[in-house]
Amino acid sequence: MRRRRALLSLLAFGLVPFLLACAGAAPLSPGAAPAAARDPGTIAYLETAGCIAWVPLAGGPPGRACPATRGGVSAITWLDARTIAYVTPELARTGWRAIRTDTGEDIALHPAESPRIYQVGAPQFYSVLGDRIDIEAGAAVFTSADGSDRRTLLAPGPGRGAVAMVTWSPDGEGAVLAEGAAKALWVVSRSGGEPRRVAAASSGIVSWFVPAAGAMPHADLTCTLPGESTWRCEPQPWQPAEGAPAAAGEEVVLTWSACPGATGYELEITAPGGAVIVSRISAAQAQRFTPPAPGVYTWRVRSRIGSAPGPWGPPRTLTVQ
Repeated sequence: MRRRRALLSLLAFGLVPFLLACAGAAPLSPGAAPAAARDPGTIAYLETAGCIAWVPLAGGPPGRACPATRGGVSAITWLDARTIAYVTPELARTGWRAIRTDTGEDIALHPAESPRIYQVGAPQFYSVLGDRIDIEAGAAVFTSADGSDRRTLLAPGPGRGAVAMVTWSPDGEGAVLAEGAAKALWVVSRSGGEPRRVAAASSGIVSWFVPAAGAMPHADLTCTLPGESTWRCEPQPWQPAEGAPAAAGEEVVLTWSACPGATGYELEITAPGGAVIVSRISAAQAQRFTPPAPGVYTWRVRSRIGSAPGPWGPPRTLTVQ
């Protein structure tokens, strides 16, 4: 309880840079996943005026939301493919809220869905694949995990200022860089290709969601670099309790324990007849589920480390009346 109050107090007086102890260490990785059609996901960022904007990298219209707040939005993080959590200076009174990018709905978050803290000001230079980006003389320099490939991804030049590291993508295939005093946002790929500018100006606060991997930076207190324990971790169901009753047509929040170094969590729900009716990835340790009919449902969770899955955690049942 004291720890929770301390965190709330920290957030209530403003989000401060939170340097993860593992941020300078290289991650353990079994190697890149086999090549497959990749959805690069969506980048959300804070505009200089404090509004939230998002850009689908595979195409589609960008979006923007300006929640009602006196001081603007302080931080953002993706919870799932259509939900961006945000916090404002009025956090002590309102708590974390979220924007649904598909409907524009502004919703209050269940305590289990709310990020515990947000990492600001401590960019993670290593990706989940073990690659690294260094900033040298204002340029972003890529080094592969085995050290065999080293090249410049983006450098200052005519009309372009020095760059700073913002975040890797959760699958380790790309990174976001902030350029110049306006913090223009550029996306670069580990495989090369032309850098892409996705925003002419920003506050420098970014969250990147990839459907197969989750989100980065990860809004959690756990170390965001995968280690040996990450690949063994089995998320444990928390709430509701085993066999807990629920009502058909009424929303239930399913929650589980965190895995250090995970970029996301995959929830699987099996209907009474044995068919899998839900299989989706989130960055949060919670997902909402509305059971469609009475019966006994079974759910379980596994972590995602980039695009690679971890082991399934133990199953839990939900009795729907």
